[in-house]
Amino acid sequence: MKHKSLKKVLSVISIMAITASLAGCGKPKPVERPKDAKQKVEDTAMTKKIQKEKIVSGNKVYISGDTIIGAVIMKKDVPEKEAKKKAQDLANKYAKELKKEYKNLQEEYKGMKINVQVVQNGKNLANVLIDK
Repeated sequence: MKHKSLKKVLSVISIMAITASLAGCGKPKPVERPKDAKQKVEDTAMTKKIQKEKIVSGNKVYISGDTIIGAVIMKKDVPEKEAKKKAQDLANKYAKELKKEYKNLQEEYKGMKINVQVVQNGKNLANVLIDK
């Protein structure tokens, strides 16, 4: 009889421990806000995500001071007629995604801005700034 009750107690404790550990595994912060305003901290996960876009030849997402920056270079082979609209769409898409990722600029990201720029051949095609 003792053996069965011990098994039940251990089972309940195991289930509670697993549940507690899973509850603690919430979505991690994208990047810690740098303590030094001059320091730059890269968001490698978002950089990799943007790099997968077909029209992107290079990019970097990082925090510098109070700004989350997305610097994107569009491929040279995107026709000039389409480039401006595609750049604006891309900048809007990732500015919104960064805002969502960085908790709508609340909690530890309160007071920060998001700036996403898309350039092609040295020309700035899109610049999206979110400061709220």
